Amino acid sequence: MSDKRFKITYCTECGYRERADQLATQLEQELKAECQIQPAAEGVFEVEDNGVLIFSKKSSGRMPEEGEVLKIIQGLAEGLSLEEAQSVAGPPPSAILEWFFSLFRSHSDSNK
Repeated sequence: MSDKRFKITYCTECGYRERADQLATQLEQELKAECQIQPAAEGVFEVEDNGVLIFSKKSSGRMPEEGEVLKIIQGLAEGLSLEEAQSVAGPPPSAILEWFFSLFRSHSDSNK
């Protein structure tokens, strides 16, 4: 097989190379599958599994949590749709809401 199963595209300007390397190592060790790491720009951090985009920082507005990409892959292997696998694997809704509200708190705190 000449193509690698996973492709991780990361922003060089943002310093995401180390995160991409760590994720590639994790996927290679846990799933015994090869990863291609590809530099990009504009804040990109994306993970593809056999050409299917399974995580996108641009779409989600955040970097993947520790173990999140593996959970997405496991969910897909169990027959979940991509959307279901992403929602099960992602941070709990309360964490997302807390982050969202913190944006407003820090903005209003700086205006005092």
